[in-house]
Amino acid sequence: MIAAIIILSTALAAVSVLFVLLKCENRSISRQLSELMGRDTNRLLRSRNGMADELINRTNMLLREMREAKTAFNRKNHALEQMMTNISHDLRTPLTSALGYIDLIQHSDISEEEKTRELAIIEKRLLRLEELINSFFELSKIVSGGKQPEKQELNLVSVLEEAIVHYFDEYTDRGRQIVLECPQRRLMLPSDRNMLLRIFDNLIGNALKHGTGDLTITAAEENGLRLTFTNRLLTKDLDPEHIFDEFYTTDISRTKGNTGLGLAIAKQFTELLGGSISADVSGELFSLTLCFPSRAE
Repeated sequence: MIAAIIILSTALAAVSVLFVLLKCENRSISRQLSELMGRDTNRLLRSRNGMADELINRTNMLLREMREAKTAFNRKNHALEQMMTNISHDLRTPLTSALGYIDLIQHSDISEEEKTRELAIIEKRLLRLEELINSFFELSKIVSGGKQPEKQELNLVSVLEEAIVHYFDEYTDRGRQIVLECPQRRLMLPSDRNMLLRIFDNLIGNALKHGTGDLTITAAEENGLRLTFTNRLLTKDLDPEHIFDEFYTTDISRTKGNTGLGLAIAKQFTELLGGSISADVSGELFSLTLCFPSRAE
């Protein structure tokens, strides 16, 4: 009987000690959480006596996820603010110019010939404004997931040649050429024709605006389908790591009215079609490489 009482007393004492330790641990966790939630810090919860290690580990996991989510939110919020600034600037430029020419026509004593010339300029500015609005709308559809590919069996070479013909006169007027190097006349893949055409159009147009000399396009079957667009750069102020970011532009491209959306849209469309795109600078040469699996799903 005495032995049983001693054992019971020892057990109660042990339970009491454990209860006190657990209570202290809970108070420590509560105090640490209050401190962590009240400041911007990377600190995590620490155990005092190991009584709540599992709880602390799970809480620390949640803290890490919350901090990562906060960092991602701040990054996206900053990008959104920058995007809105760029959109405002890009839309205002042609609009202000058009309004200026309208005011000139309305309040200046100019000839009919001059009015016709000014109206032609206004038309160009408004067409530029329409182009910008369409680009912003197209990008917003991609980001929201509203644009999905409608795939069919296509000859990639045929679609590429169609895009090249579209830019033939503009390159010729500048004393430049588009050189297509493709040993095969048929490179088949399931893809969305409109998206593929827009990708090629954006890459060829980008080379026209920001490159010099001939544009060389190579296309071949190499672990899938591989296309490379290569030309010489007009400026060395180029960061290949950010070339596909929305609204990324060099100083020279922004003065030419470029929004920085062309390559961003090309990248989004390429990925929607199951491909990848990369950029490389080697000396004065700038290359954009597209890769598609030959039998993309």
